[in-house]
Amino acid sequence: MGGYDTQHARAARAGESAESGKRPVGARLVVAVVSLAILTFLGILSETSLNIAYSTLMEEFAISASVVQWLTTGYLLLLSVAIPSSPFMVRRFATRALFVAAVVIFTAGTLLGAFAVNFPMLLAARLVMALGTGISLPLITNIILEKAPLEQRGAMLGIVSLVTCAAPAIGPVFGGVVMEYLNWHWIFYTILPFLLISFLLGMATVPEIRHEGDAAQATISVPSLLLVAVGLAGLIVAVSFFASWNGDWRFWLVLVASAAVLAAFVAMQLRMERPLVEVRVFAYPGFSLGMLILVMASGGVLGLNFLLPILLQRGFGLSSLTAALTLLPGAVVGAISAPMIGGALKNHFPPKFIVIGFVVVTVMDAVFILISGNIWVIAVAYAVFMAFSGFVLVPDQTHALNQLPARLNADGSAVMNTVQQLAGAIGTAVASTLITEFAAAQVAGGAGQADAYLRAFPQSMWVFAGMAVFGAVLAVMMFRFSTRRPPELTEVDAQARD
Repeated sequence: MGGYDTQHARAARAGESAESGKRPVGARLVVAVVSLAILTFLGILSETSLNIAYSTLMEEFAISASVVQWLTTGYLLLLSVAIPSSPFMVRRFATRALFVAAVVIFTAGTLLGAFAVNFPMLLAARLVMALGTGISLPLITNIILEKAPLEQRGAMLGIVSLVTCAAPAIGPVFGGVVMEYLNWHWIFYTILPFLLISFLLGMATVPEIRHEGDAAQATISVPSLLLVAVGLAGLIVAVSFFASWNGDWRFWLVLVASAAVLAAFVAMQLRMERPLVEVRVFAYPGFSLGMLILVMASGGVLGLNFLLPILLQRGFGLSSLTAALTLLPGAVVGAISAPMIGGALKNHFPPKFIVIGFVVVTVMDAVFILISGNIWVIAVAYAVFMAFSGFVLVPDQTHALNQLPARLNADGSAVMNTVQQLAGAIGTAVASTLITEFAAAQVAGGAGQADAYLRAFPQSMWVFAGMAVFGAVLAVMMFRFSTRRPPELTEVDAQARD
């Protein structure tokens, strides 16, 4: 139901007896994946660059941290709403046509951001960019699932992580340089040449992943799409406005209503012959655990990445560039660790990495809580935090997807990418709420602005430390409730081996 032609999977498994050992991944496939990953990279680059510019944007547009965070939260929210339609798009449209649409839409958003003259226009630009990424992001995962051997999935997802994790390394420094010598508009101008590179690489290498008969069977349920959009948007709104609503009846009304709408969405999908997203992927315990772990990990990483630039600039009084350089080593280490861990997965049970990662992340969260008054301690702790976050994210995504049969590839990819973006949006919204409220409480108690942020940061980190502990517990449960599947080689077409 809502799956690919099972004959393709049977043919791939039949070929296993004819060829043993690891199958190499063709250079053409690697370039195709990188061309799509560049779009995700650029989305993250603009996000992390703007993070450094948040203080400036708050002053220029006379807005608070709880408002400016919608540049990140809104982007991730629309991304999480767009992704559920990806199983339909992957089956209905030619892969290259989807790639072109992603580049064109993302470029339109970039141009809108470059010429933005107020906050609503800038926010609109980020939302348009999210629509482009909403097409490209699940397309990357689907191409890997369809064209790469199963035992090489970790390495391929590691390549994607290398490209996308490089953005947090480059973004803050790039944003700092731009803010030091130019202005934030140049964050968008500079993206345009890289969009051209992505387009040229992709047009030459992106493979077709539709199977025979997929286009005729592809359908989309507009009511389902509206339900999931309203439900996910409601969750983000509830979290984002918790502080300003003082947790009163408005918060609970929106939260309960959102949960009811999402429950109706699930019920509708279970009754449909061809659902928008096959929610039965959650019937696989290993996949469900993997998604909960992804919420804890992605929410923690995005939350911390929102908090630290504000702490360094408003608490320690650092310039945008100096704050970016302080965080650069951690971002670089995070970018390097992801592909290294991904390559090691073929020889080790992924939950081992996940447990280790969460344990160390919890220790670093404790360091942020107890010793956050020293810039050097923050820089080192952030580097360790990002390195071991790589122990969680890539193994978790790889292991969760490997729990599903081939016919659920597109649905598993859509669910995973939606959960990841939703977790990032919630993590950012929670971080914004915490730092804003705790800083305001400190100011009300007589503290200066700088001291208020220095004290609010460790208070905010208690929530993220709790998330890391819960993630570690879930990772331990993986040993019992997930399967140690032997590598099932999927057929790599001849063109991908060129």
